Amino acid sequence: MKKTFFEIDDIQNVEIIIDYNHFKKYINDKKYNNYIIFDKKIELINKLNINNAISLIGNESLKSLDKYLTLILKLSEYEINSVNIFGGYSVLEFSGYILENLGIKKYNFFPTTISSAIMLPIKGEFFLNFNWKKDYLIQKGYPNKIIIDTILFETLSNQEVKNMFVIPYIIGKILNSKISKLALNYSKMNFSDIDLQDFIFYSLKQWTYYIKNEHKNFPGETIIKLFYNKKSGFNKNYTQIFAISFIIELYISWYYGFLDFETFEKIEKEIINNFNVPYKLIEHIDFKEFYCNNNFALFTSSGKIIEYMIPYDELKNILKEVREYFRGGYL
Repeated sequence: MKKTFFEIDDIQNVEIIIDYNHFKKYINDKKYNNYIIFDKKIELINKLNINNAISLIGNESLKSLDKYLTLILKLSEYEINSVNIFGGYSVLEFSGYILENLGIKKYNFFPTTISSAIMLPIKGEFFLNFNWKKDYLIQKGYPNKIIIDTILFETLSNQEVKNMFVIPYIIGKILNSKISKLALNYSKMNFSDIDLQDFIFYSLKQWTYYIKNEHKNFPGETIIKLFYNKKSGFNKNYTQIFAISFIIELYISWYYGFLDFETFEKIEKEIINNFNVPYKLIEHIDFKEFYCNNNFALFTSSGKIIEYMIPYDELKNILKEVREYFRGGYL
């Protein structure tokens, strides 16, 4: 078992545990009014038929106002003391948003994807989508504890696991860390469970370092909102969308002269050649309904992150240029 802490302030922190088959301790917890929220796709939890459990279907479409109202009304019927939440990023964030709104502060996260176990939802904000805009509504909050149980990853397909390693690959590139090279190797499924626990521990430490010391936004997180809209919908593969958004933001950095083309091309090719990230995803951007922040965290040739604001009309033109560049990759 591995353990670390994410410090919120001088008196608060989030305990993070990595272990194998650790979740049963919490499933069997008979504490008064302890509930479980879980993604129904997690067969390991679903087959237990737990009485005090509420199932959801995890994806970005979950984070809608109507689903929020449905669940908050249901939870309001119960006297809840604590909650354990099992799911990927969307389930964790959606549940955190609701529980904080209900004033329930005792809740733990159990990430069930490698990407959500590394890119942990501990920025202190949870989001809901609204009016076809991604992450429009904000609720502040932190989980009490995060338990990363690698047994929960065993229901994922090899292809799902492979693609999730693009997240630590990108984090490693931004922080000039060895986890990028390891992520490329592990994407070929060359690891044991102990290897995976060590890798996740080191990778999440890199992630928490970044959000604590570098920048609130991570390269790729600004453009990503453009992929979720009324025209193309919200039911998309997050790791694919994040990876293509990251490539686009690298292009933007090159466009303004902050990143040399050789570095951009090397990272672009490593992502495209090792992970399932098709160029044609850019067609999901709706240039008529254009919603995103225009303040970017751009990766530079020096390895530093710079904050850069781009006028919206200029950003649209750059993205159309990127689209033509990508079309050369898949037409």
